[in-house]
Amino acid sequence: MIDEKLFQMRGLSLDRLRTFMSVAEAGGIAKAAGSDPVRQSQFSRQIGELETYFGVELLKRNGKHLLVTEAGRQLAVVAREQFSGLSDFAAFCRHLPRRYSLGAGDSLLHWVVVPRIGSLIKTLPEAIFVLKNLRSRDIADQLLDSQLDFGILRQARVQAPLKGSILGDVRYSLFIPPALWSPKWKKDPNAALKELPWATLGTDGEFVEQLQEAATKAKASPNLRLLTESFPQAARAALTGQFAAILPAHAEADPLLRSLHRIDPPWMGKLHRQVVLAWNPRLMRIRAHSDEPLGLLKQILIF
Repeated sequence: MIDEKLFQMRGLSLDRLRTFMSVAEAGGIAKAAGSDPVRQSQFSRQIGELETYFGVELLKRNGKHLLVTEAGRQLAVVAREQFSGLSDFAAFCRHLPRRYSLGAGDSLLHWVVVPRIGSLIKTLPEAIFVLKNLRSRDIADQLLDSQLDFGILRQARVQAPLKGSILGDVRYSLFIPPALWSPKWKKDPNAALKELPWATLGTDGEFVEQLQEAATKAKASPNLRLLTESFPQAARAALTGQFAAILPAHAEADPLLRSLHRIDPPWMGKLHRQVVLAWNPRLMRIRAHSDEPLGLLKQILIF
C-alpha cells in the first residue's frame, strides 16, 4: 500500500536522493560537487529540501567537516537499496548485465577469488562483478549500509541482520625461497624465524600483534625486516630470494610461489581465522536475482 502522504509535500525526488547519497559517501558537499560553486549551492539546497521534507537533520557540521546523522544514515541505506532495485529493473528492460560487488581482503581476492571467479562468469554471462579490496570491519559496515552485495570477512564480524556461509579457515605458514633454504629450517622453524629476514603484512596491527604474541609464547622471535601493505607484496618480496615470508597458506596455490618451501610450525595454528561469505538479506530481497550468484559464490569460494 502506498502512503499518499509521501506525495502531499514537495521536496522528495530521485535527484535529491542521489545528491544526498553522493554527499554522504564523499563526506562533504565540496568533495561531492567539486570546485563548482553553482553545483555546491545546488547540492546544499537539495539536501536542505530533503531535511525540510522529512523534518530531520540529515547532516551536521563538526568543525570543517560534515557528518551524517543517524537519520541520514538510514535514509542513505533506504535510497541505496531502492536505486539498486531500479538499476536491476532498468538492466532487465534494456537486456543489460547486472552488476554485483564483492568485498574481501587483498590476499583472498588475489589467491582465492580471482583464480575461481571465471567459472562464475561463465555460468552467469549476464553479470558483471566488481571486486573491492577492503578490511573486515569495512566490509561489515558496507554490507549493513547496502553498499556491498557480498563480502568475505572474519566470522566474528558477521552480526545480525547479516547472514554468512562458512568458506574455510585462513591459516598462516612460513614460505622460504630456495636461495635461503636449508633442510635444518624444517627441523627448527624457530631458528629460521630468528636467522632469516622475514616479510609479512604490516598494516593489520591485530595480525602483527597476534603473530608476535604467539611467537613469544612459543619462544620464537621473528626477524621482521619488511612490513608490507598486503600479503601479495610480501610474497613478491620472497620471490626476489632476499626475504622469507609469513603468508596465508592458501598462497601456495599460486603457480608463481610453488618454488618456495613451506613450513607449518604448530604454534602458528593460534593465528587461524575462520572466514565466511556474508550478505544482507534485506538487499537480497530487493535485488530479486541475487540468489543465483550467491549460491554459486558459496560453492566456488570454499577452500
